[in-house]
Amino acid sequence: MSKGIRRLLRDAADEHRRVRVHRSLPGADSVEGFVVAAKGSWTLIAECQNVQLDGFVAIRTDDIVRIDHRGRQDVTARWLRGNGPWPPPAPRGRISLKDARALAESAAGHYGLIGVYEEDGNPDSLYIGALADSGGKVLRLLEVCPKARWAKVRTKYRYADITRIDFGDRYQAALAGLAGPRPGR
Repeated sequence: MSKGIRRLLRDAADEHRRVRVHRSLPGADSVEGFVVAAKGSWTLIAECQNVQLDGFVAIRTDDIVRIDHRGRQDVTARWLRGNGPWPPPAPRGRISLKDARALAESAAGHYGLIGVYEEDGNPDSLYIGALADSGGKVLRLLEVCPKARWAKVRTKYRYADITRIDFGDRYQAALAGLAGPRPGR
């Protein structure tokens, strides 16, 4: 990744500009929102769709190939300045962007459920669950299915394969509320 991309990320964060971030992963979605931080291996974005902020998306910084700035007169930014939280709020607690393990642990610690993507192999799959274990090379999630039911077994994901981690959005909050407390707690 170029120094230019890192500079654009820093500028977007400093100036609270809405951006669309494009990545090098074939089939992976672009991410739209406000850059919160770009430190370590990961970039944290307050996701924004349909003029509403909705949780946070952390993506590997090295995957970023292009950043489109929406500008100061962007309708979404103008709306949020007058009607929504402004500037876009940071996440609850400290979220570490050092590496995938630290990111997953800190996001799960503050939000409960996290969404994990392995877009290199399957760009359309999202796995949502509670962090059950975070060992040296893998994390284990106790997943919640789309019907808001807890899985019976933990699923293992290699940190090296994780390309994106989402947390704090309305969908995950709904799943958590409907699924109830995590089994075994």
